[in-house]
Amino acid sequence: MITYALYPTLLLIVVAIIFLAINFGSDYKTVYAATTIFIVLTLLITETIFPLNKQWKMTAKSFWRDFKYIAIDAPIIALTKSGFGILAIWYSENHVGFFTKSPFLISVTIYLLVFEFFQYWYHRLSHTGKGKIGKFLWNVHLAHHLPNQVYVVMHAVFSPINAFITATIIQLPLILLGVSPEVALAATLLIDLQSLVSHFNVNIRAGFLNYIFIGTETHRYHHSANIKEAKNYGNTLAIWDLVFGTFYYKPGEVPEELGIKNPNEYPKSEDIFKVVVLPFKKPIS
Repeated sequence: MITYALYPTLLLIVVAIIFLAINFGSDYKTVYAATTIFIVLTLLITETIFPLNKQWKMTAKSFWRDFKYIAIDAPIIALTKSGFGILAIWYSENHVGFFTKSPFLISVTIYLLVFEFFQYWYHRLSHTGKGKIGKFLWNVHLAHHLPNQVYVVMHAVFSPINAFITATIIQLPLILLGVSPEVALAATLLIDLQSLVSHFNVNIRAGFLNYIFIGTETHRYHHSANIKEAKNYGNTLAIWDLVFGTFYYKPGEVPEELGIKNPNEYPKSEDIFKVVVLPFKKPIS
């Protein structure tokens, strides 16, 4: 039941919540916040009881590391993951933009495609970019890949610089394009669901849905220490990985090791200050 039914059930619940909220005229900001909390708690409880790999479970040590990242990232991560979702809804209520009067399903689809396109290339360049810019982007993004575990709370392990760049370069232009409050609610909830479930330490089998959404099975490979497997740069949709040849999926299998290659070359994930300032350090000659 957990393996095959939990994820599609959560997806249907989120879609139903969106439908009901729109049809009953609910307060979208409250719906967004409550639904996100429900998703987090459901996933957290499930992976605590039914972990895929006990070595990838959250420990007391990793929790305190995650807590420290959450604490220092709060002004930016919170705005990026929650505040920007709310801001998108607020902005769309007060401004008319390109998507404001477009049909609901078309607008949601276009929003996600555009968001994913820019997110995909920023994410991909953070891993494969060359030269000084590529090195800078990798060192900014590195914090998220230093842990050799992947679980729900670890999703929040990010450099605040990474959160700022993501919010500014990717999400803000989409907000400025203007979408209806209904589209903003639907898109941000789907983005949140996939972002959270992607870091789920549970044996989930999504089948054909893996070719539509980036989720547990595919994003786990993105965290593989084997660079040949560490693909799948999408956040919500798999389409751009499929189009640009970076989609990696081996049904029923999981990476042998998570984290990064040559971890001794970088600060430990617990050394938060060293990780955050890494992009600005001059290389040792």
